[in-house]
Amino acid sequence: MAPATRPLAPAVSRPPRLFLFALAFALITFPGSVAAATLAAWVELVGPGRDATIRVITDEASCPDLSADGGPLHMQVRADPGPLVTGGVQVPPADFPVRVCEVTAPPGKPTILLEGRTLPAPPTDIKRVVVFGDTGCRIKKRKIQDCNDSQAWPYAKLAAHAAEAKPDLVIHVGDYLYRERPCSPDAGDCPTSPTGYGWSAWDADFFTPSAPLLAAAPWIMVRGNHEACSRAGEGWVRFLDHAPVDNSCAQVVDFFVVALGKLGFVVMDSAQVADASGAEAEDSDDEEDTGETTDLADTLRRKYEDIAHSVPANAWLLSHAPFNAVRVGKKARNDTDDKALRQEGTVDNTLQQQAIGGLLPPGIKMIVSGHIHLFEALSFGGRIPPQLVVGTGGDKLGKKPKVPAEIAGVPVTASIVLKHFGYMVWDRDDRDGQKWKGELRNEDGAPMVRCQLAERELSCAAEP
Repeated sequence: MAPATRPLAPAVSRPPRLFLFALAFALITFPGSVAAATLAAWVELVGPGRDATIRVITDEASCPDLSADGGPLHMQVRADPGPLVTGGVQVPPADFPVRVCEVTAPPGKPTILLEGRTLPAPPTDIKRVVVFGDTGCRIKKRKIQDCNDSQAWPYAKLAAHAAEAKPDLVIHVGDYLYRERPCSPDAGDCPTSPTGYGWSAWDADFFTPSAPLLAAAPWIMVRGNHEACSRAGEGWVRFLDHAPVDNSCAQVVDFFVVALGKLGFVVMDSAQVADASGAEAEDSDDEEDTGETTDLADTLRRKYEDIAHSVPANAWLLSHAPFNAVRVGKKARNDTDDKALRQEGTVDNTLQQQAIGGLLPPGIKMIVSGHIHLFEALSFGGRIPPQLVVGTGGDKLGKKPKVPAEIAGVPVTASIVLKHFGYMVWDRDDRDGQKWKGELRNEDGAPMVRCQLAERELSCAAEP
């Protein structure tokens, strides 16, 4: 019998190279099957205790077996088809007809095979890192991108070029799923696409276009506000959360630390911060500083203190919501129709800075975020960590703000803001991992901005 093939997700314009790569890895088939066995596979770094896990999404009745250096490696079920979240915060109803499997990656960098294909080994040291976030295609009533047009939604192209960069590590700073709600009846140019929070939307928005990059390197997954319990939280728990499944959705999951040779990463859950801030103009409204945000600040402080002892001497802090970034203020905030005034930068998400900014040790050399759909690099003369924002992975871009002279009472010594889709590649520039060179690259893999990071000083310049 000829191998069966998995039906492709709704048509998404992508270059032939990406299509062939995705078929070769993510859409694995084998003779005699009635459906594709492996729908997605990746290696995820999850912090001390397990360090890295191998995860597979399948529509088979059982999990596949892997081999590690020729010996068997048995996967366990992480999530069966059907209902999963039965406790904690309620999640929206969604259809998940797939099984998620997981196993801890063996230490020592063995060769791990899935159906004869090699999975990327967890690194012990890193020299090249790819960073991006906010990758999904927006479908929500009248707020629509054409998901079938690679110019309007270029994530598949970005992922393909990022894979060609051969990174040691990929960092996604959150917001994976944007195909939330069907178009309004009167909306024009609505793309043919699944919507909602179930598997079909997750597959179209993230897993299928990510296939070549999932095959290229291990990932660190940061939770965004689109993965909050009230939105795509169940998919987050099933597929991407670093913690083992406990059949509940937590408003704020535990922070964790990944240490890789010369550089470490402090991974912070700021999904609730992003929603509370009202910062994403398309999705939320202003909210007052209530007791609820005070409780959230206390939670953030407590969760950071739980891992503070394990923060490496040289580390980046990863948080979907930025600590100190800027965006265009809403008209309602400024109570004016004056365009110039509305473009004045509004400081974003100071809640995190107030909660734990004073606790961050000198070893935190940079804060890496998304949430604002722009590229921003803001430096503060070393007094506080510089803020990098790479929310340029595919979702509709935001308006470009002006950068104020100071943020959080600290002068801004260097800044650049760019409105363009892209991903960032960071290369280690010294033996000790204290200096890094970075490039923001566009949909064709060409550099748009070049950056240098050294001892809490981030300097960037646009290509001429």
